[in-house]
Amino acid sequence: MPAGSAPWPTRPAPRPTASAPSTSRPPATGARRPSAPRQLFRIGTERFPPGLIRAVGLHKWACAEANGRLGELPAELVDPIKQAAQEIADGARDADFPLPVWQTGSGTQTNMNANEVISNRANEILGQPLGSRKPVHPNDHVNRGQSSNDNFPTMMHLAAAEAVAGRLLPALGRLHAALWKRSEEWAGIIKIGRTHMMDAVPVTLGQESAPGRGRWSWLRNGCAGSCRGCSRCRRAAPRSAPG
Repeated sequence: MPAGSAPWPTRPAPRPTASAPSTSRPPATGARRPSAPRQLFRIGTERFPPGLIRAVGLHKWACAEANGRLGELPAELVDPIKQAAQEIADGARDADFPLPVWQTGSGTQTNMNANEVISNRANEILGQPLGSRKPVHPNDHVNRGQSSNDNFPTMMHLAAAEAVAGRLLPALGRLHAALWKRSEEWAGIIKIGRTHMMDAVPVTLGQESAPGRGRWSWLRNGCAGSCRGCSRCRRAAPRSAPG
């Protein structure tokens, strides 16, 4: 270093690894054991809906089935993992998913949550104490060959497809039937038609209330098409799972 020049600045000591918003951890309840890397944001109280948690179970069930068929999992671990995932899909483990929706965009915390719940429950099924990570490990076995970047979008698609097929389409069908009924009841009520802010050809109230066949078909077919690709998922899903 040249004479008279200032010394090179020393490298600052590394900062603590605790996340900025909060260093709190969720309570260790039920089949879930919080892991050190997971930190939560102290904002909001919103939790994932049961339909999303059910999709988590369906996805993990399918992963265990696929890994078992590919020989990626020891044969004796496949059924306990699938049984634990089945319990999540059936809604029996909703209380073990306390994490809020405010987390990383890839849903890593919820994926890790599921891995831990399934691992603990599978080990319990195999006669091991709660909290053990043998013989079923949450990452090496439950999360085998997976990434949150792929898992969570798949879970969202499953939840959305089931919501469309199980809730939206039936509700649209009821709305369609109700509108047609009203259009028949109001077929004799004449009223002035409107074109923007001007009077137009008179129409019946029934004509206004009748759902357009073309529009209705477009809406119904579009919604049905959004979950048509999940037919294979439905055939492969656990038979005892609801919906």
